[in-house]
Amino acid sequence: MGSAVPAALRGRDGHITERTPMIEYNFEGIAKAAAEVEAGGDHLEAVKRWLPQILEPQIHNIQTPIASTKKLKAAVFNMEQGHYSSLVSAYFKFAPHLKDVDVILANEIDCGMARTGNRNVADEIARALGMNYVFANEFLSRKAYSEGNETGLHGNAVFSRYPIKRATVVELDVEYDWFHWESDPRLGLRNAVLAEIEVDGHIIGLVSVHLENRTSPEGRRRQLATVFDAVDQYFGASTPILLGGDLNTNGFTARGGVGPELRWLADNPGEQWAWMGSVPEHEPIFELAASRGYDYAGCNVMNKPTRRNVIKDGSIVLLNLDWFFSRGLECSHPLRVESIFRSKVLVEPDADYSGLTGQEMSDHDVILVEAKTAS
Repeated sequence: MGSAVPAALRGRDGHITERTPMIEYNFEGIAKAAAEVEAGGDHLEAVKRWLPQILEPQIHNIQTPIASTKKLKAAVFNMEQGHYSSLVSAYFKFAPHLKDVDVILANEIDCGMARTGNRNVADEIARALGMNYVFANEFLSRKAYSEGNETGLHGNAVFSRYPIKRATVVELDVEYDWFHWESDPRLGLRNAVLAEIEVDGHIIGLVSVHLENRTSPEGRRRQLATVFDAVDQYFGASTPILLGGDLNTNGFTARGGVGPELRWLADNPGEQWAWMGSVPEHEPIFELAASRGYDYAGCNVMNKPTRRNVIKDGSIVLLNLDWFFSRGLECSHPLRVESIFRSKVLVEPDADYSGLTGQEMSDHDVILVEAKTAS
């Protein structure tokens, strides 16, 4: 095996007819970046120096542009690495509430990881749904090209039926350094991917963001403040924005494992719904968003579970982690769709999916909203 992985397509607007190659990097870069971080160097600077390729947005406009409509229907979905991406694609093609989605703001997508068959999950989903996409890598596993892995990448994406005009990646403040996670040390940082599309003659900025779970509510506020600053710099302060993702709004401080708050919620399932409904009281990102001109109440079903957290003793804790924030848009019809596969709801499916009913497609549910530019 040589020192370089298969070459990736770098064109930002090129038409692609084959499976999109994965991101290119070399093993020397991994070793040098890791050594720098281990010696106490700045994590982001080390990656920029030795592995800049994994920080670049990978834009692929692979579909013919569609006729523009007045409204944009968007989904937020943490796909849990993409273990069941074929079921995800089927649900977004044939389930009534999902089959007309124009945009998906997606988190936790693998590219070249053994746990998901070393597939390029974003590319597979985009082709199955007839969508364009931009992938932004968050983490490069130190187990890349070992233990059955190929490129070992994992990140966020924006899928769109409209062409992606441009995109960038925003690296977030380090609230927990995953390089020091014993079971799977990683190079890279939490991020947000910003993508520009045009709908009905209006430029709209899309933002898919994944905030840190292993931090405090104040740590998440710092990360989202970085995103808001980057949005203003990249799109301008007046561009309509639809931001969404897994914001990990559990309402408490976590550093891994089962902390006292999670244990309390597991032991008191009747309190979980009240906790979900009070998330804005515990997470300062909501006050921050309002102060920066973003709405959230009109974009979301406020008191809903979007995450099924199964802890080691088998207890299930329902949490409210996934959100939309909008600026300069009129939002309506917020909805949550449970990510448990139900073959009976599919409309004119292309195959018999009945044997897969009950399969969990992700540990997160899908949230939806319709948006149009303010008149």
